[in-house]
Amino acid sequence: VRDQTLAVSGLLSNKMYGPSVKPPQPEGIWQTVYNGESWTEAEGEDRYRRGLYTFIKRTSPYPSFVTFDAGSREVCLSQRIVTNTPLQALVTLNDPVYVEAASYLGKLMNDSSSKPSEAIAFGYRKLMLSPISDQKLEALISLYENSHAEFKQDSAAVNSFFKIKDMEATPEMAAMAVVANALLNLDEFLTKP
Repeated sequence: VRDQTLAVSGLLSNKMYGPSVKPPQPEGIWQTVYNGESWTEAEGEDRYRRGLYTFIKRTSPYPSFVTFDAGSREVCLSQRIVTNTPLQALVTLNDPVYVEAASYLGKLMNDSSSKPSEAIAFGYRKLMLSPISDQKLEALISLYENSHAEFKQDSAAVNSFFKIKDMEATPEMAAMAVVANALLNLDEFLTKP
């Protein structure tokens, strides 16, 4: 799911081979008592490498892997089980990786059209590979408008939600990132048949 999210947002690295990397994870997860190791987040392209390259430690596994029922890598799995739980929704809505990916996807959507309805339709088509229904478009336009109104009132919220380094965030960009986050959390994106 993480790799798929990074791919549609344009962040997934095509770099192959090499040592394991430590992508962003929530604070307080990595705690090593005896040897003083620390989780130093990867920089640049390594931040967005495929999950296959993520550093694994059995006593402190990467949290979103655990939440999405990934194997412990102690034995070989021929097929992963398909799950969908409330905890997974919390990860995809709040984990730094997914929030950053939503910001980049929102930027792609904003760049595609100056009209929010067209930008949302573009984002949906990019993720689902099919046109959006009128009912879903209407709901997402409403989400965009409500978010935009809130971000216009609170500039601090714009900068805390929109996560693209070295880029000035606007209420329009942050509102589209909220819509992108909603798109990335649709059941049809997360659990495709």
